[in-house]
Amino acid sequence: MDTPLPKALQKRQVIAIIILLLWWEVGSATIKYSVLEERDSGSFVANLAQDLGLGVGELAARGAQILSKGKKQYLQLQQKSGNLILKEKLDREQLCGDMDPCILHFQVLLKNPVQFFQGELQLGDINDHAPEFLESEILLKILENSHPGTAFPLKIAQDLDVGSNTVQNYTISTNFHFHLFTRTHSDGRKYPELVLDKTLDREEQPELRLTLMALDGGSPPKTGTSQVVILVMDINDNAPEFTQLLYEVQVPENSMIGSLVITVSARDLDAGTHGELSYSFFQPSNQVIQAFEINTVMGEIRLKKLLDFEEIQSYSMEIEASDGGGLSGKCTVAIEVVDVNDNAPELTMSLLISDIPENSPETVVAVFGISDPDSGDNGKMICSIQDHLPFLLKPTVDNFYTLVTEKSLDRESRAEYNITITVTDLGTPRLKTEHKITLLVSDVNDNAPIFAKTSYTLFVRENNSPALHMGSVSATDRDSGTNAQLTYSLLQPQDPHLPLASLISINADNGHLFALRSLDYEALRAFEFRVGAADAGSPALSSEALVRVVVVDDNDNSPFVLYPLQNGSAPCTELVPRAAEAGYLVTKVVAVDGDSGQNAWLSYQLLKATEPGLFSVWAHNGEVRTARLLSERDAAKQRLVVLVKDNGEPPMSATVTLHVLLVDGFSQPYLPLPEVAADEAQADSITVYLIIALASVSSLFLFSVLLFVGMRLCGSNRAASAGRCFVPEGHFPGHLVDVSGTGTLSQSYQYEVCLTGGSGTSEFKFLKPIFPNFLVEETSRDTEENANFRNHFGRMETGVEHAGQKRQVLLLCVFLGVSWAGAEPLRYSVAEETERGTFLANLANDLELGVGELSVRGCRIVSDQNIQFLLLSPLTGDLIVNEKLDREELCGPTDPCVLPFQLLLEKPFQIFRAELWVRDINDHSPVFLGREILLKILESTPPGEAILLERAQDSDVGVNSLSNYTISQNAYFHINVHDSGEGTIYPELILDEVLDREEVPELSLTLTALDGGSPPRSGTALVRILVLDINDNAPKFVQSLYEVQVPENSPVGSLVVTVSASDLDTGSNGEIVYAFFYATERILKTFEINSTSGDLHLRAEPDYEAIQTYTLTIQAKDGGGLSGKCTVVVQVTDINDNPPELLMSSLTSPIAENSPETVVAVFRIRDRDSGNNGKMMCSIQDDLPFLLKPSVDNFYTLVTEKPLDREWNADYNVTITVTDLGSPRLKSEHNIRVLVSDINDNVPTFTQTSYTLFIRENNSPALHMGSVSATDRDSGTNAQVTYSLLPPQDPHLPLYSLVSINADNGHLFALRSLDYEALPAFEFRVGATDAGSPALSSEALVRVVVVDDNDNSPFVLYPLQNGSAPFTELVPRTAEAGYLVTKVVAVDGDSGQNAWLSYQLLKATEPGLFSVWAHNGEVRTARLLSERDAVKHRLVVLVKDNGEPPMSATVTLHVLLVDGFSQLYLPLPEMAPDEAQADSLTVYLVIALASVSSLFLFSVFLFVAVRLCGRNRAAPVGRCSVPQGHFPDHLVDVSGSGTLSQTYQYQVCLTGGTGTSEFKFLKPIIPNLPPQTTEREVEENFSFRNNLGF
Repeated sequence: MDTPLPKALQKRQVIAIIILLLWWEVGSATIKYSVLEERDSGSFVANLAQDLGLGVGELAARGAQILSKGKKQYLQLQQKSGNLILKEKLDREQLCGDMDPCILHFQVLLKNPVQFFQGELQLGDINDHAPEFLESEILLKILENSHPGTAFPLKIAQDLDVGSNTVQNYTISTNFHFHLFTRTHSDGRKYPELVLDKTLDREEQPELRLTLMALDGGSPPKTGTSQVVILVMDINDNAPEFTQLLYEVQVPENSMIGSLVITVSARDLDAGTHGELSYSFFQPSNQVIQAFEINTVMGEIRLKKLLDFEEIQSYSMEIEASDGGGLSGKCTVAIEVVDVNDNAPELTMSLLISDIPENSPETVVAVFGISDPDSGDNGKMICSIQDHLPFLLKPTVDNFYTLVTEKSLDRESRAEYNITITVTDLGTPRLKTEHKITLLVSDVNDNAPIFAKTSYTLFVRENNSPALHMGSVSATDRDSGTNAQLTYSLLQPQDPHLPLASLISINADNGHLFALRSLDYEALRAFEFRVGAADAGSPALSSEALVRVVVVDDNDNSPFVLYPLQNGSAPCTELVPRAAEAGYLVTKVVAVDGDSGQNAWLSYQLLKATEPGLFSVWAHNGEVRTARLLSERDAAKQRLVVLVKDNGEPPMSATVTLHVLLVDGFSQPYLPLPEVAADEAQADSITVYLIIALASVSSLFLFSVLLFVGMRLCGSNRAASAGRCFVPEGHFPGHLVDVSGTGTLSQSYQYEVCLTGGSGTSEFKFLKPIFPNFLVEETSRDTEENANFRNHFGRMETGVEHAGQKRQVLLLCVFLGVSWAGAEPLRYSVAEETERGTFLANLANDLELGVGELSVRGCRIVSDQNIQFLLLSPLTGDLIVNEKLDREELCGPTDPCVLPFQLLLEKPFQIFRAELWVRDINDHSPVFLGREILLKILESTPPGEAILLERAQDSDVGVNSLSNYTISQNAYFHINVHDSGEGTIYPELILDEVLDREEVPELSLTLTALDGGSPPRSGTALVRILVLDINDNAPKFVQSLYEVQVPENSPVGSLVVTVSASDLDTGSNGEIVYAFFYATERILKTFEINSTSGDLHLRAEPDYEAIQTYTLTIQAKDGGGLSGKCTVVVQVTDINDNPPELLMSSLTSPIAENSPETVVAVFRIRDRDSGNNGKMMCSIQDDLPFLLKPSVDNFYTLVTEKPLDREWNADYNVTITVTDLGSPRLKSEHNIRVLVSDINDNVPTFTQTSYTLFIRENNSPALHMGSVSATDRDSGTNAQVTYSLLPPQDPHLPLYSLVSINADNGHLFALRSLDYEALPAFEFRVGATDAGSPALSSEALVRVVVVDDNDNSPFVLYPLQNGSAPFTELVPRTAEAGYLVTKVVAVDGDSGQNAWLSYQLLKATEPGLFSVWAHNGEVRTARLLSERDAVKHRLVVLVKDNGEPPMSATVTLHVLLVDGFSQLYLPLPEMAPDEAQADSLTVYLVIALASVSSLFLFSVFLFVAVRLCGRNRAAPVGRCSVPQGHFPDHLVDVSGSGTLSQTYQYQVCLTGGTGTSEFKFLKPIIPNLPPQTTEREVEENFSFRNNLGF
């Protein structure tokens, strides 16, 4: 059974057998039956058993079965009776469509033995379908001029029935215009044709609705209807008509571009393009075309540009409405422009003088004219200027004005005037124009220079560099230009002994003062001189100012020590008794400084000392005092070095050396040192050193404690004040202010001292003195002078403001206008295009003036347009043409063309009016707006029809304008000229002969316009006449028959053929639309035609197997309703596009294994292609135990080749491959899954013959020990395995109390806790039985091994621990390291690593003396024994196993150290007598020194930590804010010898921001300088104070 199947060695192609069977079946008879469609399911068809000649039960015995070609079964066989009945209702139309007859093929299969019979079932048709139109509404478009008798084909109805049951006749509803005629198509189909009986009129009845009925030949007949909608197509037989012949409208001139003016409306009774109207201007003028535009569709007239009432007051135009057929109508539109106040007044400047000298009398500034193009009140104007200006407006003639000064002008008061001339009209709303004039007042030298100050005070520091810029003086001059250019100079000094020229120089251009040499404060402290400033006017004016120079002292002298004298002789020695108290005055250092001020303030400082801390020097007065009590340890001779330093920048200093001798009394200057007692001299040197060290460390520790306490106290004060030091204002009575020249302090200064730690040093610094408030005094003087200046300037402005008056001149303008109304202007005439320089007239003669009088009186020509088209010669008085004049450009169509101008005489002022008339010459030819005039005329237009043409434009006027029109010779038209009655003529074209578009589609004529000039000028335009078509030609196809072949695999959208038809007409009459004519539903589903191009495309893929040939009728119809037809024959060519099909008739699965040859499947193959494409061969895989056996009519059976074994292969995937013989070859594959059913022929098999399970002892009951597993190759119930415990071979083994098994899955469980020490292992057998019939079984051996657990503690065998007297081990003191003392012996009841013991020394009297070996428990000495080791030792040894978790036990050992084993207890060794008598004093000293040193070290660490913490607080705490002190001005002077003469008050602030904390003195405050000025900026501020005027 397990042997693999042998591979099949033969090819299973059955082509030859198929061919033989087909030949055999050719002569066999086919069973044929007939039945009507729509019979009920179960209807009897025939008795198949009788027709086949078989008995009643033989069909059932042989397994008879009905097989259809399709997948659907239409017939059912009753095997017992042999009756063949209908399985369901059959619909002939659904099964066969329009095929007649409708035959369904089937086969009869007899399985045992296999036999096939062919059968046919013919379905008879019944009249179960009514005729149906594809569209419920048929649309027809017929021209209204169609002739009676014209036939119009209609769409046919569809009837799914065949034969006599299909459509046989058509009828139409009763009407007055049409009757219906039924015709027969070449394929036998009936189609309707509508025939016109009476002419149609679209204007009377635009649409007709008729009912078309189709009747079939059934009994009774069925009918179908469709609505025929007839649209009567229009022809152009009506001209457009306007609703009004005249439209009148008013338009404001300010209307926006694009504004709607009016909408004209016309109507046309025609429809379509014949009724679509187009609006346009007819014969428009240039003015109309430029101003208006018309919407060709809506008839809306809109503004193309802004209208101007002042140019044109009204427009008249004609509007033409044309339809699509060339007919037109006209109307007139009259537009009146309404004036609005949209023009602001205009100002034309004729004369303007922009620069007037000051102090001049009344002067004419400007002459100008005003105008307003508006009319009425909108053109009336008033003119004015501002009220507060010293000017007047004086009106003259014809809206001319003069602007004159009211009084003399002062440039220093106002050098420039901005005059705004405002011209306002009287319209609504009022408009105004502003013209700005800038008038400059030129300067005269009438103002002397003025210095900014009457006196200047300059501060210059001594020892300055030569050419130092000391300061500047500045003067101003109210004049301008050269009158204001100043020159500075030094005036002769009043003191003849002052060498000013060698001390000072001045820059003549900018007044900068320079020191020519270095100044010395000690030689020259101050001097003054005068400076002059002169302008460059004519005559020149000048002024002067006083300059005072103050030399500021510099720190250039070092302090000089007066006492003690430092002359290099024997030093001065000061005696100090040792009994002197702290603060005892030793001596006083006296010094002076040659400088003054703070440069002479001296401070004293102890620079060096033999013993620091013993003496101190007072910083203010140089007193040297003791800082503490003197002691015997202090040296008798002391040397002090005192530093004397001034307060200058940079500071200068000197040093003095003092010698101090310490004495017991002044009677014995030299005292011997005290002697030490003899016994103390013999003291031990170590003790002395210890005492000295103890005293030093104690003193240093005490000083550190005191310093730390002081710092903490100062830090508390600083924390309370937040680091600020406030300096209260000092009050100084007036009698205390006096400075002597001795250099020492003579007054009491108050200071506030702030001690900070923000820098590396902390000496005292003095506050700097306060400078006197010189700036305040200078400022007050300047303020008083500025007040006087402002008072003077204010009075001047007040005088100007009260000088204004109202200058409106409306009444005067009206009066002058009335007086000049009757004055006749001078008139001159000239022809346009006259050359430049042509003489016109002599103005002097016309005005009756002398020859030179025009020049003397300042005569000039002024025009309103500000265009100088005339030129006047003042000497001769001749008026000549300045440039060529173009009348058309200046006046346009206005006739006559008048240009007004004025003649202006300035001295005295007088104006004359004049006019220049420009005459027209014939310098323009007639011009047509378009070079081409397009006309559209229907070919059916009757002769005599008149068509208006576009007229020409001529810019000339009078006789030079248009006078006649002509047309080129032709056979169809002539020209008529008409007069509009307004002086304009226009041409009219008259038709003489009927037009034919097919012969002459277009004519081109030349229209000529002539003017009346001599010689006449002419202009031409091309008249292009398009002859419009009417529908008088039907479409014609290029071919009446198209034949084409299409492969059946052509994709959807492929082009089949292009049909083409032509129509001699144009436009919509020549636009051809292609459509199917009487197409069947199958044709409509398969093909589609492009209505425009005639391209015939596939709508669905053609199928050769369904239809081989299509016959289509294509109709081409034009827009007028005429049509033509052609036939298209499409032949479908076959290709191999259908793969073979496999139709499964029966399939048996599963198949029981070990069965003999069995039929697995019965199936039929087919291919819908023809020829070789439809021939097939069938095969399966070679390596399968199956065979293909062919039968009749392409039927096959699949049978087993031999019995199957399910265990070898339970599932077969059989692929049946059917391949055709086409090109390319196509194949189909059908997969069959054959399952082999099981029988119980395999016993269960364990995965292992024996199993070994490991279980840890002390397990919990019901513990899962493991599993056994058996498999069965069978399936289903035959493979269901049940497990059981077999009886053990050992009858003493309580198996069923130890182990249980799960019968379903073979899981083994321990029923109770196992003990390794009691049962280390056992074994038993397990059985597995399947559920087949009969049942099969097998067995396997299971061995259970109990794994030891660590559940026993170690047990100590030696030494015994029985609670009696302890066992003692003796060890000689002479034992070497590693000496074996004893061995601990222990055992463990467990096994394996749980019984591996390790030893560890847990406790010992003296650690490190003994050690225990971990592996064997040996106790040995770890080092040599010494006399210091104790005699008795107690050891605790831990014994621990290696289990998880480990278990342990302890044992106690007693060890006695002996000198020898004969003497158990030896006395302790005694110390040497000399060591026992050690000095106790040395021990105490060592202890004291260590204690004090430790305490001192801790204090140092604590102090450093506090200091580091204090640094973090240095930023917010270490600031000292010194407010500005208040010192009255009369308390301060800058003279002095340089030492402090007052008592300063200080406030002390201790901070810890740095490593040092000595005292610092704040420097004095400068109250009147800016608060942000620091002491480093004082020197820089000297030049600043000089500029301020100190």
